[in-house]
Amino acid sequence: MEEVSLFTTPAMKTSRLAALAAASFATCAFLSGALQAQTTTDPLTPAGAMTAFPTMVQTGTKPTLTWSIMHPARIGSGQPGGGNNGGGNSDGSQDMAVVNPPGTIIPTTDSYVTIQIIGTGPTNCQGGNSGTSPATDLRMSLNGGAYQQLFYGTQANVDPSKKLYIKKVNAGQTVDLGGRFVTGTGWSPFFTTRSSNLQVVALVNGDYYPAKSKFQGQASMASYLKPYVDSSFKVNIGPLSVLLVMELAQTNQSSPCFDYQDQVVLVTLSRKHPNNGHGNNLDGVDSSNPGNGKGGPNGAVDPSGGVDDEMR
Repeated sequence: MEEVSLFTTPAMKTSRLAALAAASFATCAFLSGALQAQTTTDPLTPAGAMTAFPTMVQTGTKPTLTWSIMHPARIGSGQPGGGNNGGGNSDGSQDMAVVNPPGTIIPTTDSYVTIQIIGTGPTNCQGGNSGTSPATDLRMSLNGGAYQQLFYGTQANVDPSKKLYIKKVNAGQTVDLGGRFVTGTGWSPFFTTRSSNLQVVALVNGDYYPAKSKFQGQASMASYLKPYVDSSFKVNIGPLSVLLVMELAQTNQSSPCFDYQDQVVLVTLSRKHPNNGHGNNLDGVDSSNPGNGKGGPNGAVDPSGGVDDEMR
Protein backbone atom coordinates (compact mmCIF):
# COMPACT_ATOMS: atom_id res chain seq x y z
CA MET A 1 0.00 0.00 0.00
CA GLU A 2 1.33 3.39 -0.97
CA GLU A 3 0.42 6.35 1.20
CA VAL A 4 0.07 9.51 -0.80
CA SER A 5 -1.20 13.07 -0.44
CA LEU A 6 -4.80 13.63 0.53
CA PHE A 7 -5.16 15.49 -2.79
CA THR A 8 -4.47 12.30 -4.83
CA THR A 9 -7.08 11.35 -7.41
CA PRO A 10 -7.53 7.96 -9.15
CA ALA A 11 -5.90 9.28 -12.32
CA MET A 12 -2.81 10.74 -10.65
CA LYS A 13 -0.03 9.37 -8.45
CA THR A 14 1.99 11.87 -6.46
CA SER A 15 5.59 11.50 -5.31
CA ARG A 16 6.28 11.59 -1.60
CA LEU A 17 8.07 14.94 -1.94
CA ALA A 18 5.12 16.52 -3.77
CA ALA A 19 2.69 14.94 -1.36
CA LEU A 20 4.54 16.33 1.62
CA ALA A 21 4.65 19.78 0.02
CA ALA A 22 0.92 19.72 -0.72
CA ALA A 23 0.10 18.48 2.77
CA SER A 24 2.31 21.18 4.28
CA PHE A 25 0.55 23.85 2.22
CA ALA A 26 -2.88 22.56 3.23
CA THR A 27 -1.86 22.39 6.89
CA CYS A 28 -0.58 25.99 6.84
CA ALA A 29 -3.76 27.21 5.16
CA PHE A 30 -5.86 25.39 7.70
CA LEU A 31 -3.88 26.63 10.70
CA SER A 32 -3.94 30.19 9.42
CA GLY A 33 -7.72 30.21 9.21
CA ALA A 34 -8.15 28.27 12.45
CA LEU A 35 -5.85 30.56 14.42
CA GLN A 36 -7.56 33.63 13.04
CA ALA A 37 -10.93 32.22 14.03
CA GLN A 38 -9.64 31.53 17.54
CA THR A 39 -8.02 34.89 18.15
CA THR A 40 -11.05 36.92 17.12
CA THR A 41 -14.68 35.89 17.38
CA ASP A 42 -15.79 38.11 14.51
CA PRO A 43 -12.97 38.43 11.94
CA LEU A 44 -12.15 41.63 10.09
CA THR A 45 -11.34 39.53 7.00
CA PRO A 46 -12.85 36.19 5.91
CA ALA A 47 -11.53 33.32 8.05
CA GLY A 48 -11.80 29.67 7.08
CA ALA A 49 -10.99 26.18 8.26
CA MET A 50 -10.65 22.87 6.43
CA THR A 51 -10.40 19.28 7.62
CA ALA A 52 -9.85 16.01 5.77
CA PHE A 53 -10.82 12.46 6.74
CA PRO A 54 -8.89 10.31 6.54
CA THR A 55 -5.68 12.31 6.26
CA MET A 56 -3.77 9.40 4.67
CA VAL A 57 -5.41 7.41 1.87
CA GLN A 58 -4.60 4.61 -0.55
CA THR A 59 -3.94 5.28 -4.20
CA GLY A 60 -7.24 5.51 -6.04
CA THR A 61 -9.31 6.68 -3.08
CA LYS A 62 -10.39 10.14 -2.06
CA PRO A 63 -10.71 11.73 1.37
CA THR A 64 -13.74 13.72 2.48
CA LEU A 65 -12.97 17.42 2.74
CA THR A 66 -14.99 19.64 5.07
CA TRP A 67 -14.56 23.38 5.04
CA SER A 68 -16.24 26.47 6.46
CA ILE A 69 -15.79 30.22 6.15
CA MET A 70 -16.78 33.07 8.45
CA HIS A 71 -17.33 36.41 6.75
CA PRO A 72 -16.76 39.72 8.55
CA ALA A 73 -19.85 41.05 10.28
CA ARG A 74 -21.01 44.55 11.05
CA ILE A 75 -24.06 46.59 12.01
CA GLY A 76 -25.93 48.40 9.24
CA SER A 77 -26.22 52.17 9.63
CA GLY A 78 -29.46 54.01 10.20
CA GLN A 79 -28.11 57.07 8.37
CA PRO A 80 -28.80 57.22 4.61
CA GLY A 81 -25.57 56.33 2.83
CA GLY A 82 -23.64 56.51 6.08
CA GLY A 83 -21.37 54.45 8.25
CA ASN A 84 -21.30 50.72 7.67
CA ASN A 85 -23.70 50.79 4.72
CA GLY A 86 -20.70 50.58 2.43
CA GLY A 87 -22.66 50.48 -0.82
CA GLY A 88 -24.67 47.36 -0.18
CA ASN A 89 -21.93 45.38 1.59
CA SER A 90 -19.81 45.19 -1.54
CA ASP A 91 -16.90 44.17 0.69
CA GLY A 92 -18.57 40.81 1.33
CA SER A 93 -19.40 41.53 4.96
CA GLN A 94 -22.66 40.47 6.55
CA ASP A 95 -25.01 42.61 8.62
CA MET A 96 -25.20 41.12 12.11
CA ALA A 97 -27.79 43.75 13.03
CA VAL A 98 -29.47 46.81 11.58
CA VAL A 99 -30.43 50.15 13.10
CA ASN A 100 -34.04 51.16 12.60
CA PRO A 101 -34.00 54.98 12.85
CA PRO A 102 -33.72 56.79 15.06
CA GLY A 103 -32.07 54.10 17.15
CA THR A 104 -33.77 50.72 17.57
CA ILE A 105 -31.21 47.90 17.18
CA ILE A 106 -32.45 44.70 15.54
CA PRO A 107 -30.06 41.70 15.39
CA THR A 108 -30.38 39.67 12.20
CA THR A 109 -28.84 36.64 13.89
CA ASP A 110 -28.85 35.38 17.47
CA SER A 111 -26.30 37.56 19.25
CA TYR A 112 -24.97 38.47 22.66
CA VAL A 113 -25.67 42.12 23.44
CA THR A 114 -23.36 44.05 25.78
CA ILE A 115 -24.23 47.53 27.05
CA GLN A 116 -21.81 50.01 28.65
CA ILE A 117 -22.38 53.62 29.67
CA ILE A 118 -19.62 55.91 28.41
CA GLY A 119 -20.59 59.20 30.00
CA THR A 120 -23.34 61.41 31.32
CA GLY A 121 -23.74 65.13 31.95
CA PRO A 122 -26.97 67.02 31.13
CA THR A 123 -26.75 70.79 30.86
CA ASN A 124 -29.66 73.24 30.87
CA CYS A 125 -27.92 75.98 28.82
CA GLN A 126 -28.88 78.69 31.32
CA GLY A 127 -26.01 78.24 33.75
CA GLY A 128 -28.19 76.62 36.37
CA ASN A 129 -26.08 73.47 36.39
CA SER A 130 -22.93 75.29 37.39
CA GLY A 131 -21.96 72.49 39.76
CA THR A 132 -22.26 68.76 39.24
CA SER A 133 -24.62 67.71 36.46
CA PRO A 134 -27.76 65.97 37.69
CA ALA A 135 -27.97 62.20 37.97
CA THR A 136 -29.29 60.36 34.93
CA ASP A 137 -31.27 57.16 34.54
CA LEU A 138 -30.46 54.68 31.74
CA ARG A 139 -33.04 52.05 30.83
CA MET A 140 -33.31 49.26 28.29
CA SER A 141 -36.26 47.46 26.66
CA LEU A 142 -36.00 44.08 24.96
CA ASN A 143 -38.48 43.26 22.21
CA GLY A 144 -40.98 45.92 23.27
CA GLY A 145 -41.02 44.91 26.94
CA ALA A 146 -40.89 47.15 29.98
CA TYR A 147 -37.85 49.39 30.37
CA GLN A 148 -35.41 48.08 32.98
CA GLN A 149 -32.93 50.32 34.77
CA LEU A 150 -29.28 49.68 33.91
CA PHE A 151 -27.65 52.77 35.42
CA TYR A 152 -28.42 55.62 37.81
CA GLY A 153 -25.90 58.27 38.80
CA THR A 154 -23.61 61.08 37.69
CA GLN A 155 -20.36 61.02 35.72
CA ALA A 156 -18.54 60.22 38.97
CA ASN A 157 -20.38 56.87 39.01
CA VAL A 158 -19.55 55.99 35.40
CA ASP A 159 -17.08 53.20 34.69
CA PRO A 160 -16.97 52.86 30.89
CA SER A 161 -15.33 49.43 31.15
CA LYS A 162 -18.19 48.02 33.24
CA LYS A 163 -20.66 45.84 31.36
CA LEU A 164 -24.12 46.78 32.60
CA TYR A 165 -25.90 44.16 30.51
CA ILE A 166 -24.85 40.96 28.77
CA LYS A 167 -27.53 38.70 27.39
CA LYS A 168 -28.31 36.64 24.32
CA VAL A 169 -30.88 38.26 22.05
CA ASN A 170 -32.67 36.31 19.35
CA ALA A 171 -32.69 37.37 15.72
CA GLY A 172 -35.49 39.82 15.02
CA GLN A 173 -35.90 40.97 18.61
CA THR A 174 -35.63 44.71 19.21
CA VAL A 175 -33.23 46.46 21.57
CA ASP A 176 -34.22 49.96 22.71
CA LEU A 177 -32.65 52.30 25.23
CA GLY A 178 -33.78 55.51 26.85
CA GLY A 179 -32.73 58.09 29.40
CA ARG A 180 -33.86 60.87 31.69
CA PHE A 181 -32.35 62.94 34.52
CA VAL A 182 -33.30 64.22 37.95
CA THR A 183 -34.88 67.66 38.13
CA GLY A 184 -35.90 69.80 41.07
CA THR A 185 -39.43 68.45 40.91
CA GLY A 186 -38.81 64.84 39.88
CA TRP A 187 -37.78 63.55 36.47
CA SER A 188 -37.21 65.09 33.07
CA PRO A 189 -39.15 63.57 30.13
CA PHE A 190 -38.06 60.03 29.26
CA PHE A 191 -36.65 59.89 25.72
CA THR A 192 -35.88 56.61 23.95
CA THR A 193 -34.56 55.21 20.68
CA ARG A 194 -38.20 55.09 19.56
CA SER A 195 -38.87 58.80 20.21
CA SER A 196 -39.80 60.51 16.97
CA ASN A 197 -38.23 63.83 18.03
CA LEU A 198 -34.70 62.45 17.55
CA GLN A 199 -33.61 63.01 21.14
CA VAL A 200 -31.79 59.65 21.06
CA VAL A 201 -29.80 58.60 17.97
CA ALA A 202 -27.88 55.40 17.21
CA LEU A 203 -24.59 55.73 15.29
CA VAL A 204 -22.34 53.06 13.80
CA ASN A 205 -18.73 53.22 12.69
CA GLY A 206 -18.28 55.92 10.03
CA ASP A 207 -21.53 57.78 10.75
CA TYR A 208 -21.30 61.52 11.23
CA TYR A 209 -21.93 62.85 14.72
CA PRO A 210 -25.29 64.68 14.46
CA ALA A 211 -24.25 67.77 16.46
CA LYS A 212 -20.94 68.44 14.70
CA SER A 213 -22.02 71.99 13.80
CA LYS A 214 -22.28 72.83 17.53
CA PHE A 215 -18.57 72.29 18.17
CA GLN A 216 -15.49 74.25 17.16
CA GLY A 217 -12.79 71.63 16.64
CA GLN A 218 -13.66 69.50 19.66
CA ALA A 219 -13.45 72.31 22.24
CA SER A 220 -16.99 71.88 23.55
CA MET A 221 -17.19 68.12 23.23
CA ALA A 222 -17.31 66.16 26.48
CA SER A 223 -14.07 64.36 27.25
CA TYR A 224 -15.84 60.99 27.51
CA LEU A 225 -17.13 61.33 23.94
CA LYS A 226 -13.86 62.32 22.26
CA PRO A 227 -12.36 58.80 22.05
CA TYR A 228 -15.33 57.71 19.92
CA VAL A 229 -15.51 60.64 17.48
CA ASP A 230 -12.56 61.69 15.28
CA SER A 231 -11.50 65.17 14.23
CA SER A 232 -13.81 65.09 11.20
CA PHE A 233 -16.74 64.18 13.49
CA LYS A 234 -17.02 60.65 12.19
CA VAL A 235 -17.82 57.93 14.71
CA ASN A 236 -14.82 55.67 15.28
CA ILE A 237 -15.91 52.40 16.91
CA GLY A 238 -15.81 48.69 16.07
CA PRO A 239 -17.94 47.24 13.24
CA LEU A 240 -20.17 45.39 15.74
CA SER A 241 -20.78 48.35 18.03
CA VAL A 242 -23.40 51.09 18.19
CA LEU A 243 -22.85 54.47 19.85
CA LEU A 244 -26.09 55.78 21.33
CA VAL A 245 -26.05 59.54 21.96
CA MET A 246 -28.82 61.25 23.91
CA GLU A 247 -29.98 64.83 24.25
CA LEU A 248 -32.07 64.86 27.44
CA ALA A 249 -32.08 68.49 28.56
CA GLN A 250 -33.05 70.31 25.36
CA THR A 251 -35.87 69.86 22.86
CA ASN A 252 -35.03 72.88 20.67
CA GLN A 253 -32.64 71.47 18.08
CA SER A 254 -31.39 74.97 17.18
CA SER A 255 -30.14 75.48 20.73
CA PRO A 256 -26.33 75.46 21.11
CA CYS A 257 -26.80 73.02 23.97
CA PHE A 258 -28.63 70.46 21.82
CA ASP A 259 -25.41 68.48 21.42
CA TYR A 260 -26.25 64.80 22.04
CA GLN A 261 -23.86 64.26 24.93
CA ASP A 262 -26.15 64.22 27.97
CA GLN A 263 -25.88 60.44 28.05
CA VAL A 264 -23.65 58.29 25.82
CA VAL A 265 -23.93 54.50 25.63
CA LEU A 266 -21.98 51.82 23.77
CA VAL A 267 -23.82 48.69 22.59
CA THR A 268 -21.76 45.78 21.23
CA LEU A 269 -22.88 42.53 19.59
CA SER A 270 -20.94 39.28 19.45
CA ARG A 271 -21.52 35.72 18.29
CA LYS A 272 -20.02 34.22 21.43
CA HIS A 273 -20.45 35.13 25.08
CA PRO A 274 -18.01 37.96 25.87
CA ASN A 275 -17.20 36.78 29.41
CA ASN A 276 -16.77 33.57 31.35
CA GLY A 277 -20.29 33.40 32.76
CA HIS A 278 -23.26 31.28 31.81
CA GLY A 279 -25.41 34.09 30.44
CA ASN A 280 -28.47 33.55 32.62
CA ASN A 281 -28.65 37.01 34.19
CA LEU A 282 -28.31 40.55 32.92
CA ASP A 283 -24.59 40.53 33.61
CA GLY A 284 -24.22 37.15 31.92
CA VAL A 285 -23.43 35.25 35.10
CA ASP A 286 -25.37 32.42 36.71
CA SER A 287 -26.67 33.62 40.10
CA SER A 288 -26.50 30.06 41.43
CA ASN A 289 -22.77 30.76 41.75
CA PRO A 290 -22.91 34.02 43.77
CA GLY A 291 -19.67 35.80 44.50
CA ASN A 292 -19.15 39.55 44.84
CA GLY A 293 -22.54 40.61 43.56
CA LYS A 294 -26.16 40.03 44.54
CA GLY A 295 -27.45 38.10 41.60
CA GLY A 296 -31.20 37.75 41.25
CA PRO A 297 -33.15 34.67 40.15
CA ASN A 298 -32.13 33.17 36.83
CA GLY A 299 -33.74 35.05 33.98
CA ALA A 300 -34.72 38.00 36.19
CA VAL A 301 -33.19 41.45 36.45
CA ASP A 302 -29.86 41.33 38.26
CA PRO A 303 -29.61 44.35 40.60
CA SER A 304 -25.82 44.11 40.42
CA GLY A 305 -25.65 43.95 36.64
CA GLY A 306 -22.19 45.47 36.49
CA VAL A 307 -20.65 43.01 38.97
CA ASP A 308 -19.32 39.60 38.00
CA ASP A 309 -21.17 37.30 40.40
CA GLU A 310 -19.26 34.19 39.53
CA MET A 311 -16.81 32.73 42.01
CA ARG A 312 -13.29 32.53 40.61
